[in-house]
Amino acid sequence: MADKLTKEQVKQLTHNIPKTRYSWTLETYYARRLRQLISNWKQIASDHINRMINPLVTGGSLMLSDDDHTDDIAAAIAIMLVAINGSESDIYLASLATSFVNSVNTFSYHNVQAQVNHVGLKAIESNSTIDDYTKMKIKENVALIKSMKQEFVDRLEKTIYESINSGGGVGQIAKYLTKTTQMANNHAALIANDQTGSILGQLDTYRQQKAGAYGYIWQSMEDARVRPRHQALDQTFQKYDDPDGGDDGQMPGEPIACRCVALPTFDM
Repeated sequence: MADKLTKEQVKQLTHNIPKTRYSWTLETYYARRLRQLISNWKQIASDHINRMINPLVTGGSLMLSDDDHTDDIAAAIAIMLVAINGSESDIYLASLATSFVNSVNTFSYHNVQAQVNHVGLKAIESNSTIDDYTKMKIKENVALIKSMKQEFVDRLEKTIYESINSGGGVGQIAKYLTKTTQMANNHAALIANDQTGSILGQLDTYRQQKAGAYGYIWQSMEDARVRPRHQALDQTFQKYDDPDGGDDGQMPGEPIACRCVALPTFDM
C-alpha cells in the first residue's frame, strides 16, 4: 500500500488544481426517477390486488365460497404482472437512461476541463470513444431497470402465493407488497450510486489521461460510509492502468457503490 501524502505534497503533485467532484445531485436525481417507476409499479399492483385478488380471499386460504378460486386468483395475478411489465415502453426507459448518462458525461467534462485548464491544457469533450462508451452505458442502464422490474414482479408473485397458501390473508399480502417495494427502492438506490460513480470515474479517468495526466491521487469522501480498503487508499498516489494499484487494479468509482474520485497529477 502506498504511503499517504500530506496536503502540501498533494498541492505540489496536482499544481493545486480544482478538486475532482462527485455529483450527489445526479445520483439523487437518478434514484428519484427510479423510485418513481417503482411507485407506479406498486400502485398498479395495489389496484389489481384490491380489485381482483382480495375479493377472493377472506383469511388466507379461506375463500368467499366453497368454490375453488385457484384459477381465478392465478388469472388475476397474471393480469397484474402483465400490467406492471407493460407500464413503461422501451423508448421511455431509453430516454430516462440517456438523460442520466449524458448528464454524468457533461458533468465529467466540465469538471475535468476546469482541472486541466488550470495547468494550461484542454479536456476532450467528445469523440468516438466517449460516444461508444455512453451508448453502451445507456443500454446497460435500460437492462438494469428491466432487471429491477423483473425482480419486483417475481418477488411479488411469489409472496402473494405464499401469503394465500399460508393463510396470511389480505393484510399479509399488503405487507408483502410494502416489503417488495422497499427492497426495490433499495435496489434503485444502489443502481443510482453505482452507475453514477462508475460512469463518472471512467469518463474522468479517460479525459484526465488524454489531457496528459500521468497519475492520480485516490480521494475518498472521508465519511463513515467509506470502506476500510478505500480509507487506506485515500490520499495515496496511484498510476493509471496499474493492475496492482488502486483497489485490486480498479480505479476510483469502479468498485460497486464506490464514491471515491481520482485527482489527476501533471508533470509540468
